Amino acid sequence: MTPDLLLLFADRIGVFVFAISGGIVAVRKQMDMFGVIVLAFLPAIGGGTLRDL
Repeated sequence: MTPDLLLLFADRIGVFVFAISGGIVAVRKQMDMFGVIVLAFLPAIGGGTLRDL
């Protein structure tokens, strides 16, 4: 396994985990489907961007 492939997997897993955590928060707050999607999307993209910086 090359280092590039390992970094790609780590990046994908990180985005997935951030999206799941945002979705769980939205479900606990009893938001509708749009709220769940937004709160899953924002931490995933924000966390990935912050990690890349």
